Order: sequence, then C-alpha cells, then structure tokens
Amino acid sequence: MMKRVLAFLLALAPLAAAAQAPQARCWIDYAGFEERVPHLDIERCPGNDPTPEQGFCRIALQENSVLIYVFRHDQQAGGPCLVRIDRQYFNDFVGSQGTIYGP
Repeated sequence: MMKRVLAFLLALAPLAAAAQAPQARCWIDYAGFEERVPHLDIERCPGNDPTPEQGFCRIALQENSVLIYVFRHDQQAGGPCLVRIDRQYFNDFVGSQGTIYGP
C-alpha cells in the first residue's frame, strides 16, 4: 500500500516544474493528499518546523521508515500545500521524538 502511495507521489514529480509557474503554486494540496494518502495526523511537527501557525505535518510508516509530510498554509494557493517529505528511520524517529508522540 505504501509503495503505491510513493509511486503516486513520484508520478506527480513532473508536475513540480509546472508548479513553479505563477498560476500553479501548489502541486499537491491537502485535500488531495487527505483523500489519497494513508497517514496519521499528529499534533505538532518534529522539531516544531513548521510551527502550527505556519503549517502542519502528517506521518506514515513505510517499511522501517517514518515519512513526514510537511504542509504550509498558502493563501495564494487557497490552502495548505505539501512543501516537502522527510524520511527518518523508525528507530531514529522514536529516539528523537519518544514513544508517545503528542504535545
């Protein structure tokens, strides 16, 4: 399942170049992500980047890794946009964030 999600995101990569045009700022908006990508909602982003005022994060497990999807609020795009995907090994994530993830 996660391989299909990653394949979906990689398939969208060519659209990133088009996203640089002024009329297409957000190449993956949160509504599309929410509908298509299995994930867990979290209260805060690791390292508090971005802050809750700036955006939010979602996580997903893929094999022995944690994928951290980072969204920023973007008024020009009309809502939150995916700005990056970070990957951490599960043990590194748990070592830095703890076993109970919350505020």
